[in-house]
Amino acid sequence: MDAKIQQQYAETFHALHTKGDPLVLFNAWDAASAKAIAKTSPAIATSSGAVASALGYADGENVPLDMVTGLVSRMTAAVSVPVSIDVEAGYGDTPEAAAGSATEILKAGAVGINIEDGLSEGKRQLVNPELHAAKIKAVRDAAKDLGVRLFINARTDPFLLKFGSPDDCMNEAARRAKVYAEADADGIFVPGLTDLALIEKFVQLTPLPVNIMVTQGVPAIPDLARVGVRRVSLGPWPMMAVMRIIGQAAAAVAATKQYGTFLQPDA
Repeated sequence: MDAKIQQQYAETFHALHTKGDPLVLFNAWDAASAKAIAKTSPAIATSSGAVASALGYADGENVPLDMVTGLVSRMTAAVSVPVSIDVEAGYGDTPEAAAGSATEILKAGAVGINIEDGLSEGKRQLVNPELHAAKIKAVRDAAKDLGVRLFINARTDPFLLKFGSPDDCMNEAARRAKVYAEADADGIFVPGLTDLALIEKFVQLTPLPVNIMVTQGVPAIPDLARVGVRRVSLGPWPMMAVMRIIGQAAAAVAATKQYGTFLQPDA
């Protein structure tokens, strides 16, 4: 990708995180889904779980990094909007590994990443926040070397990994958000946080744009906007919904021996 265009996409992606009108990301998993979503969305983001499933792997950095970067290249070539990639924990437990992974993702044309603190040594566990902050700093330095204002969305997993009571999870997530903000993260992503009152409190506790993932019990988008959420991600749910539809359609064709509905031209 042309460096000037990539930087323009990076600036655009930053600007989409506005108060009162959150960026809603209908997460993609391949170039075809990215193209379909980009028809009506101002940006594309991937779900690591959806990408892994589409490629035949389990989630958790099991997809080889070169396959991820190849996917990024195909996505960024297929759409004319900013693309953000879920790089899980940075494909490695060290800042150097995370920086190297981010460099490859940037060279493939992405302008944003998610990087999480709930995966270490291949296990779902909270890592030391200072180590995660060091990863964020290393990624930022790598992006600066390439001249890209990368949007680093720091994911923190106390709620997802059930660190303790809701208040315990809130306090730990807020503590980590402060550390990650000081490390130059651009956003904070808190999967598993679903209670509107707690979401509002968390927004007030961090200067970073807050990203909420849709799951059972998550408030409606207007309510999230009202309390200050600036990004809403649908995660793996779009891919799972599409797979259900495909399964149902395949079953219907098998049962009825009819396929006429599949011969409609693409609108």
